[in-house]
Amino acid sequence: MRDELQAAWEALAGEVADLRALLARQPPTGWRRPTRLPGWDVTILVAHLARGVGRIAEYAATPLAEPPARDRRTYWRYDARAAAPEIDARARAAAAGATADRLLAELDRALVAGAAAVARLEPDAVIPSVMGPIQLVEYVPTRLIEVCIHGLDLRDALDAPPQPTPAALAWTTALLDQLLGGPRPADLSEPVAFIEAASGRRSHTDPRLPLLG
Repeated sequence: MRDELQAAWEALAGEVADLRALLARQPPTGWRRPTRLPGWDVTILVAHLARGVGRIAEYAATPLAEPPARDRRTYWRYDARAAAPEIDARARAAAAGATADRLLAELDRALVAGAAAVARLEPDAVIPSVMGPIQLVEYVPTRLIEVCIHGLDLRDALDAPPQPTPAALAWTTALLDQLLGGPRPADLSEPVAFIEAASGRRSHTDPRLPLLG
């Protein structure tokens, strides 16, 4: 279990580092570019990402003495449409007045604090989350899948190739395959195409899709 947690964390950290390098090369106008998420520009999306990664350390600071109620699969069972206004409000609040330097520093701090939390706690430690109590080893992959999917949103907005890091791609497709619960459609054998259809970034005729709101 320790090896699994460490592998998930390293995949997440590697993907964040790759995105950070992309963002660090952007001029000020790049941070104002719209993303394919309605109403969100790059600044708002990065603020949302930094907050999501930062929650690993935030939640790990108050472990719980109770059984988990969620795992990496059931975490996604919620009404995405109902949750959207609150998620949007939090992201906009986090982005308000933020500079590129500040958001990059927040990503850096989230990685440092997250690494310390992963090293300090046992993998089966139960931590709080917005979806309910969950083991750390189950929570980190949820952050990884979100970083991978939103990383594709960022790359799209910044005209960068849609190429997540190999480890992030492997973890994300593996979890989405579990959520799908059966063979992928034949035309979604390519990982990025599958991720985009599973996350609703592109339409598909398979009634099981999208898997995430």
